[in-house]
Amino acid sequence: MRKYSNTQCKMIQNSRHVFKKSERLCLRKDIESVMRNGKKFLAYPFFVNYEIKDEDKQNGGTVKIAISVTKRNFKKAVDRNLLKRRIREAYRQHKHDLEIACNQNKVINAIIVYVSKEKLPYEDIKKGIIKLLENLAKNIETHSNISIHTAD
Repeated sequence: MRKYSNTQCKMIQNSRHVFKKSERLCLRKDIESVMRNGKKFLAYPFFVNYEIKDEDKQNGGTVKIAISVTKRNFKKAVDRNLLKRRIREAYRQHKHDLEIACNQNKVINAIIVYVSKEKLPYEDIKKGIIKLLENLAKNIETHSNISIHTAD
């Protein structure tokens, strides 16, 4: 079995475009913080809440994402799951655009909400994700000088 250095492992992971558990926004505390204190914008068919936090020097910068499809618009779980799979796949393939804009000492937490009332095909979702990530990268760059401190 071949052994890889840490930098080689990172390069291999980036080439596979993985979407790991550590990149998902899961903690209720973090989600509530984003909903309460975060900035918002609309990039149809998505609505985005995001928050930029300072992080300790050890871990470096990270981007964490949560994806939501409302039950109000899609009653069947099958439809909601299909849309979430499509969104995750489009994000997984294009997340490198966002990571380039992310500073090494910042943590970006974002919640992506699908707001369209129709099941869009994958190509339309991919275009929406690309537009969303471009807007989010611009917002991060403009707010990179401002550090947001939240009380824990």
